[in-house]
Amino acid sequence: MENYKKILIHICILTVLIIPVFTHAQPVGPGTGGGITIDNPLKCSDNSCNTLPSLLRTLLNNVVMPVAAVFVTVWIIYAGFSYVMAQGNEKKVSEAHQRLLWSLVGAGILLGAAAISGVVQNTVCQFITCS
Repeated sequence: MENYKKILIHICILTVLIIPVFTHAQPVGPGTGGGITIDNPLKCSDNSCNTLPSLLRTLLNNVVMPVAAVFVTVWIIYAGFSYVMAQGNEKKVSEAHQRLLWSLVGAGILLGAAAISGVVQNTVCQFITCS
């Protein structure tokens, strides 16, 4: 009986996963209107992501920096909230101070990473042709 339940559960899961594939399948080809296009998530439609330095610069500017900036901002707000919630308790104020300190260190690391990547890219571009 236990094996029957396991087999039935697997069949139900496969049915839920397989049926949408067949019901929503579209013919792909000329004249069918079902062509698949995938937009470039890095937003470099002018082929500026063809070299390694430009790809790294694009990833840093369009992915890493915005996500990390949001995390730093949220952490600074959390540190401020911790100061307010400490209500004069020395231990909690000390913890809030550490949170603020390390969030500012993180912001400094982000700015430093952007500066270092610019310096490295300019140095490498002096030796090879960069676009």
